[in-house]
Amino acid sequence: MTTVWRATTRGLTVLLLGVLLATPLSAAAKPDPENAQAMVQDVTDRMLDVLRKDLDEADDEAEFLRRKMDEIVAPTLDFITMTKLAVGRYWRDASDDQKRALVTEFRELLLRTYAESLKEYDNEQLELLPLQPGDRDDRVKVRSRVIQSDGPELSVNYSLRFHDGEWKVYDIVIDGISMVTNYRSTFSNEIRSNGVDGLVSTLRAKNRANEDIETGS
Repeated sequence: MTTVWRATTRGLTVLLLGVLLATPLSAAAKPDPENAQAMVQDVTDRMLDVLRKDLDEADDEAEFLRRKMDEIVAPTLDFITMTKLAVGRYWRDASDDQKRALVTEFRELLLRTYAESLKEYDNEQLELLPLQPGDRDDRVKVRSRVIQSDGPELSVNYSLRFHDGEWKVYDIVIDGISMVTNYRSTFSNEIRSNGVDGLVSTLRAKNRANEDIETGS
């Protein structure tokens, strides 16, 4: 399968320091967009500190970062909505078992991709821009710009939805390119050729291959 959403750029490294690495706030009865913005700022500061101090001391960087993905990142992502958007119109025709498999494998792919990209961190900085509420009370866009040490600035916007008392990320847009839209093109091609089961198999094979690379097997 064509590599989906290449994640070796330094800009991606810094975008992970924001909403993606946030510890969920206490459940709230009503959505407050300011909480989403504050969450990004707080966790960005903390995760920058982790990367600067802890990563170099880890015995196994891949294992260390993956553990952080599972512990900190996974609870902040709306994997069901992300998968539904990436699969597009084919989602409604998938069986419940296929939907569960798609979410499981897409989750694995995203977390492994993000963990790998964090290794590329090179002192980039994230600057938040004024809050931009969504069209609905339960939607908000947290905008930022990534300041690279040796490259152009990047625009990184996080789309969040308020669900079950928490803000969670369902899309990321880097310099105008949506993550879920990028995946949707690749996923659609795979489904048209081999069906939903074919996409599940392809994602599973990609994840197993990445696992073998990490473990050296």
